[in-house]
Amino acid sequence: MKPHALVVGSLLVALPGAPACAAGLPVPHEARADPAVKAGVEATMRGIEAAALAGDAPAYLAFIDKADSEFVYEQTYFANDMAKKKPTAVQLTVGELAVEGPNATGPLTWTWTMAEGKPRTVTFAARFVSQDGRWLYAGETWETHEAPGVVVYHDPGLDELAERTVEAFVAVRADVEKLFGHHEGDLPGHDLPRHTQKIKLYGSMRHLQHSICLSYTNGLAGWNEPNESIKLLASRRSSVPDLKALLAHEYGHVATFVMGPASNKMPWWALEGVAEYAMTTVLDGRTPERAVERWARRGQLAPWDAITDFETVEGRYQGHVYTQGHHMVQFITTRSGDGARNAWFRAMSGGKSLDEATREALGVSFEALDKEWRDSLPAPEKPEDAAPDEQPVGT
Repeated sequence: MKPHALVVGSLLVALPGAPACAAGLPVPHEARADPAVKAGVEATMRGIEAAALAGDAPAYLAFIDKADSEFVYEQTYFANDMAKKKPTAVQLTVGELAVEGPNATGPLTWTWTMAEGKPRTVTFAARFVSQDGRWLYAGETWETHEAPGVVVYHDPGLDELAERTVEAFVAVRADVEKLFGHHEGDLPGHDLPRHTQKIKLYGSMRHLQHSICLSYTNGLAGWNEPNESIKLLASRRSSVPDLKALLAHEYGHVATFVMGPASNKMPWWALEGVAEYAMTTVLDGRTPERAVERWARRGQLAPWDAITDFETVEGRYQGHVYTQGHHMVQFITTRSGDGARNAWFRAMSGGKSLDEATREALGVSFEALDKEWRDSLPAPEKPEDAAPDEQPVGT
């Protein structure tokens, strides 16, 4: 869920219905769109622009192809964010179109400006689909790399990275599922091991940010929301171990989201904390102790309420969401075991509040759990005891 902090020998085929021009190849003259097709696509783009400027999510979604449910969920997030944070300018332009059956493909450029921001732009190979006499926006055209249980969608030229991505996902998948208890029992999400996971590799930060929503500007390496594909920022230098770490975190989100319908409403620190825990447990990677103990000594631990809501977390606490959340999840696991930790997450995913879930799964109030956790950490230092570069600051 949300951003993951910056740390990505088979046949490549075009997305069904997408001709070779989607990969940047010349458009054969006989495949070029006739004026009526271009006019239909232009009408759709004008409708998208108007809906975006009005912040009208239903109007925007009326121009979206509904064939791929994961794309629909992604576009719904995109549209809902636009309704809350309307752009001040939006322009879509498309280059030479190629038509094959009901598909029209070509280079699509989005240019937009948010309030008090500078114009931004991104160009990618896109697809429009003819349906009931109108053209609907169907997102990017992709090349694909497949293996049992996973499909990687990627921009042209990223075939070797896609192959490493498949290798990395296959290596961490079962361990993450086991950590969340999805390999046993008749519980929500128990069928996750039989799910075909989609992963999208984006060739630029701007393209990945745009795929989330127009207002998104923070740096990130990965993204996942309920019912969406895992999204990764592509780097040709990413090794299989790098990709294992990133995918263990993002698949940790997938494993959390399938626990219940309210999973994405639990505190942000809990969602990121368990994803970080999944990454370090599966890969025996970095642990949060040093950072959290340093914050405790300096009086810099974040109030839990300050790292609960993705929309309101201050910049100074962004790191706490991941690291302090990770430390609490690790503390709960050590205190009560894997089963109780998973029951805690399932209770929140089912709609229980943080305190209700803590009482039900861990046997104490969250206030009492928080006290236990803080008592396990170093006490805040007195100003005269702190090192010169470690003076305590207020939270």
